[in-house]
Amino acid sequence: MSICCRLHLLLIICLVSSCGGEKPELTIGLIADPQYADQESRGKRHYRESLWKLQEAIDTFNLRQVDFVQTLGDVIDNNWASFDSILPIYANLDPKIDHYHLLGNHDFSYDSVHFTHLVERLNMPDHYYSYTLNNWRFIVLDATDYAYFSEPLHHHGKVKIDSLFEQTVTEANRKDWNGAMGKKQQFWLEQQLDSATLLDQKVIVFSHLPLKPEDDPHNLWNNCEIIDIIERNSNVVAFINGHNHAGNYVHSGGIHYVTLFGMVDTMISSFGILEIYRDRMVLKGYGNQKTLQISI
Repeated sequence: MSICCRLHLLLIICLVSSCGGEKPELTIGLIADPQYADQESRGKRHYRESLWKLQEAIDTFNLRQVDFVQTLGDVIDNNWASFDSILPIYANLDPKIDHYHLLGNHDFSYDSVHFTHLVERLNMPDHYYSYTLNNWRFIVLDATDYAYFSEPLHHHGKVKIDSLFEQTVTEANRKDWNGAMGKKQQFWLEQQLDSATLLDQKVIVFSHLPLKPEDDPHNLWNNCEIIDIIERNSNVVAFINGHNHAGNYVHSGGIHYVTLFGMVDTMISSFGILEIYRDRMVLKGYGNQKTLQISI
């Protein structure tokens, strides 16, 4: 994208954001599936273009002064060296804006000798973690917990992974590029939700793999177990993920299930800014990302 076009886009954003009205309690920059690689485009996937698209997202987040940025996995498509090209772009965020990562399946698409350095490379505190802001708790899950592609890191054993995979024998999500969340992580999730309830905190859960719609081939292998956990807790407002580049939205069991459109699958970029108000959320879409109005 030319400098002229970028300046024109930023001017439009500035004019729109300067219009009056109620101020949100929180604003969150959201990015899904940049999948950067130094390789030619293939079909809808424009790997090299993710560099300027991510920079455009960062410019927008800086201009809007979001409270933080959450990337929903698959920063790269393959090759450990790809991190050296795309991660420095995040350094262009305003220093006052924190940013967080989680693990996606493509973040493991290289020699497993590097796997033990992945969490550190993405500056993550752990494989799954949480953080709080303005009486909201944000829970970051690891959808790569039990998966064939991540086994050299997690060491759960192929027998256990096979058993989880076999549970999907009649399901659309029976794909070896999906995975499951184990009992240890589920117990931790329940503890986080119990703590949020005691503190009267509203909750948003982030993941790479979706849980719904139930026939989505991109779903977590044991999506029903996680759905059961989060839908028992009335404090959970939304579950937000990537992985399915076509995007999706489902309101079910009192929870808004939002799948962001994949940044790599477009020539005009795709990202969002989630505005949280007292009684609603607005996901403002940029590029291919749709805008959603959500009551809470």
